[in-house]
Amino acid sequence: MSDARHDPRFRDPRWFPVDLGVRRRDYMCLQLEDRVLDTSVFIDNRIEAPLNTAERVNADCVDVRSLAQGPVGWIWHTSFCGSSLLARCLHVPPAQVSLKEPLILRRLGDGRFSGFDLADGPELSASLLARPWHEGGGIVIKPTHAALNVAADLMQALPRSRAILLHSDLEDFIVSNIKKSPETQQRIGLLAERALRATSLFSRLPPQAAHPPDFLCAAALQWSAQRELCLDTIRATGDDRIRTLDAKLLYADPGQVATRSQQWLGLPASVREVAVRASAVAAWNAKAIQLPYDFETRKREAAQLRNRYGPLITRALEWAGQTLLPSMRKGAINFPASLCG
Repeated sequence: MSDARHDPRFRDPRWFPVDLGVRRRDYMCLQLEDRVLDTSVFIDNRIEAPLNTAERVNADCVDVRSLAQGPVGWIWHTSFCGSSLLARCLHVPPAQVSLKEPLILRRLGDGRFSGFDLADGPELSASLLARPWHEGGGIVIKPTHAALNVAADLMQALPRSRAILLHSDLEDFIVSNIKKSPETQQRIGLLAERALRATSLFSRLPPQAAHPPDFLCAAALQWSAQRELCLDTIRATGDDRIRTLDAKLLYADPGQVATRSQQWLGLPASVREVAVRASAVAAWNAKAIQLPYDFETRKREAAQLRNRYGPLITRALEWAGQTLLPSMRKGAINFPASLCG
């Protein structure tokens, strides 16, 4: 018999946890419309929904045993590597929906970074996100890269789920950071520290690694730490559940990569549905969906940035080669178990 405290509204996946207070174990919930998943770039604090009307519900009101669970595929990533594009390609309702950067997963990552005991937070949060939005439907979950420090916990909570780990090489990561806003660039140091504290890399680095000479070198430090964290996730979860994917392959052929991702994740949509969807979304900016953007545009932008900032990019690559790469594990530099290799 269900506990009287349990809230039956959680049986509906549209009764959605839009935020989480980790220490209080409180979810902030809203009744969402299906369109929100498509029109919102992310379903964090930028979600197209009235967050100020969300209702606080304690985690004890969630009866995990009563929640339906669809097949789940994760998209983990090292940031700035096309994960939003892949998530949009795999969003083909009613067969499956993509949940792009749910805020509750960011809160779990924040909690671990701050040293809080997450208790049953990963299990409850994963179970809530795994509820199918349509009968027989699947779910793609793309967490923010700031939740990489809880990736293994979340995958353990859904032991039948599989994952794609999307990544880019060091130079591409550095160039991508040049394109970001000054506000984003100012956060690079914190993001690097966040990933470093979740791995053993810091103990292996020379002292000068703690003082990158500029923001592009700090981005290289973030790249190194995130890749180490990804390797830890693969080893904790098992490489029979995770396939790695180089972003260059996705950018060059979104349709083929999306369909291969679909097959690996074992989600309900047909290959044709995913191919059609990928063709439709690949011509638009995944984070500003009203703006045209494709592979050729991206190549031109990157070439222009390399021409303009060549000396700074070279400096960052050389600093990383001398200061960071010698301390990294080989498996973090060259990931195992590639999806397309």
